[in-house]
Amino acid sequence: MKQDQVDKIVDKVSKVKIPWSNGTTIGDGFRNSELTMTNHKRQQAVRDAMDHAWKGYTDYAFGKDELQPVSKSFNNRWGDWAITLVDSLDTLKLMEMDEEYAVAKEHVRTVDFTKVPEGHSTQVFEMVIRALGGLLGAYELDEDPMLLAKAKEVADVLAISYDNSVHGFPSSLIDVNNKKPVDSTTLCIAEAGTVQLEFKRLSQLTGDSKYQKLAEGATNALETGYRKYQGLYPAFVNTGTKEYDNSTYSVGAMSDSFYEYQLKQYILHNKQEQMFKDQYVASTEAVKSKLIGKSKSGLQFLGRWSNDETVFYREMEHLACFYPGLLALGAQVLDRPQDLVVAEQLARTCYLSYKTSPTGLGAEIFGFLESPSEQELPEEAAEHANVFDDRLEQIFMPNKYSIVPTDPRFLLRPETLESLFVLYRVTGDPKYQEWGWEIFTAIEKYTKTDVAYAAYVNVHDTRAKANWVDSMESFFLAETLKYLYLLFSPIDVLPLDEYVFNTEAHPFKIVKTSSVEQKEEQEKGVDNGVDGEGDGPLNVKDPVD
Repeated sequence: MKQDQVDKIVDKVSKVKIPWSNGTTIGDGFRNSELTMTNHKRQQAVRDAMDHAWKGYTDYAFGKDELQPVSKSFNNRWGDWAITLVDSLDTLKLMEMDEEYAVAKEHVRTVDFTKVPEGHSTQVFEMVIRALGGLLGAYELDEDPMLLAKAKEVADVLAISYDNSVHGFPSSLIDVNNKKPVDSTTLCIAEAGTVQLEFKRLSQLTGDSKYQKLAEGATNALETGYRKYQGLYPAFVNTGTKEYDNSTYSVGAMSDSFYEYQLKQYILHNKQEQMFKDQYVASTEAVKSKLIGKSKSGLQFLGRWSNDETVFYREMEHLACFYPGLLALGAQVLDRPQDLVVAEQLARTCYLSYKTSPTGLGAEIFGFLESPSEQELPEEAAEHANVFDDRLEQIFMPNKYSIVPTDPRFLLRPETLESLFVLYRVTGDPKYQEWGWEIFTAIEKYTKTDVAYAAYVNVHDTRAKANWVDSMESFFLAETLKYLYLLFSPIDVLPLDEYVFNTEAHPFKIVKTSSVEQKEEQEKGVDNGVDGEGDGPLNVKDPVD
């Protein structure tokens, strides 16, 4: 395809709106169309990729935390919790890899989540989203009580992070074997604000309110700490004083999923909790005002403030590429069409970070080669902005958008594909499927090893094997391949008005009860079959089938 044709596709404004569920409302013609047949073939190709990666994991690392896809070995850096297996359960179930799923689920039964190797410190954030989220996501699709019991086992271990908390913050690390938190006074807002979906959904399913109360304690602590701006949160907070460190603002690393869970808590509660809607709207307006910049070629991007707002970094993290999808989801749920316009512009930038590299892979962090006079800053920006060294133009291949990697690694991350999936579900515009397919073909071409897929050193270097990193994080199977599969699936597969995804792409059912109905059911104290010492079910009505 010629460059001018690509640009026309890229610049096309999506206007189509389609329902999220009950794909038959589109008409039988859609399902039998050539586009649908193409998507079915692409979906199968993604399933084949999952089969390839899973076979490598099974052959060389089954039951271990991670497969190392170059050396064909394994590591247990997450505490020997079989984290790739646990994180991948609902992907296997979704893709109807039934034999593989059955074997994996049986192994879960044998994992003792109350133990880790001696001396290991467990990262609470990662285990909340991967282990607890993975077990809950699998339970939502399977309803095997063993999975819910294992989820409760994991949550009880992770709840140790709240022991001795002064203001309700969890600790970043815990000593699982000795059942105590690892002392620390600094916490990033993602760590404090990314337990809420998992703990609250577990309370809904088990009837034990203690998990929800822990999550709410962290939320309240974050909200009551002093902040300079309404809706914008510094990346770090002191757990002893609740004082924020105002040096860094972003929606990338250390902050990302905190903003994500504002909206998703509102969705999980079936739009009954106005507080979460208000928080999300305030944050969205602040992010649009303070963090969005524009390149000389007209690309919108999400930068970050540092050094007490004296420097605005005109570069975008791949981690921040989840945000277009969040904006699109919020636009649909809250009827905010203005946010959809911004979402599409930001998603275009993320896509172009892939499109403009020689490999077609997206850099971990990318910026723009521009002189100071060409830099357009966000509203109320300081005069100073970082300027890239001109030598970067000699190192990396120039392109019409002046996009240049400042961290050229590709770590098999899902965020851009996540946004493309949500935007497709919200708009129905097939360009997002085309963009996703381009990314998938690049992944296949450059990162596929004999046994799985490998992270990549430099997206501007087309020598594939020379750039392989001996690493395949569990999120590649849990998120990247899942979002690709869903991008090419009928829209009634895990519809977004019936499921909300945690930040690791694990689907949680939205319970269709009002807060009044929930309270009435709580008072009834209906038994749900899961042992616990809670106050009775917070939600006992079944989600929509």
